[in-house]
Amino acid sequence: MPKLKIDWPKAVGEFLVIVIGVLAALAVDEWRDEREDRESEAAYLSRLAVDIKRDIEVFTDEAVVLQKKAAFIQGLLDNTIEQQFSDNPRTLMEAKVYSSFRGVPGLVRSTFDELLSTGRLALIRDVDLRSALSEYYAEYASLNEQVNALSPGDYAELVQASVPGSIAREWRLSNSISKPQEFLRSLQTLRQHPGLLAAANSEITYATALEFYLMQFREQASELLRHLQQVIDG
Repeated sequence: MPKLKIDWPKAVGEFLVIVIGVLAALAVDEWRDEREDRESEAAYLSRLAVDIKRDIEVFTDEAVVLQKKAAFIQGLLDNTIEQQFSDNPRTLMEAKVYSSFRGVPGLVRSTFDELLSTGRLALIRDVDLRSALSEYYAEYASLNEQVNALSPGDYAELVQASVPGSIAREWRLSNSISKPQEFLRSLQTLRQHPGLLAAANSEITYATALEFYLMQFREQASELLRHLQQVIDG
């Protein structure tokens, strides 16, 4: 039986061509995957920046609401409601609505949640930025839980019971007050309630503390936005 003669130089050459082709294909795939990852990272970073900017706006707006809340309640205690009423009854009604508000605003966290749920948070190569993002959202979630766990207090119930339902309904439906003097009298009656002082002081303390914490988060969000922008700019 004749022996099979192998052209080793040719075989080795063909083998090397195949190996080089496979390695080249792998390198191209790796380069393509890396490029797609960097494009995805850039897109996520831009979306996160938009989310954080919105958070900063929300914190600022919420601080105004809390300031109006505290000012209205203090006005009840200081007997300056009549002056506020004569200046603008509608503004006074708006402040009265704000005064019963409790709770922290929700963050715009859809981008971060998407990164977590898809396991793509590691696309963000800056380890410090990843840590800062996780810390920011985790700490705010903790604040939300703590605020929601607080007792609602007596103030909101006193206010809601003081203003006639017809006036409250009209305001909700049409943003108007057809009986302003009746509204003023209801607030004057509220001011005479024996439980108002304790309830009002508790609510002012709540509003002041929450405003403080939200301003802390606004600073944290501003620093996070600066970090994001630095990474985006390269």
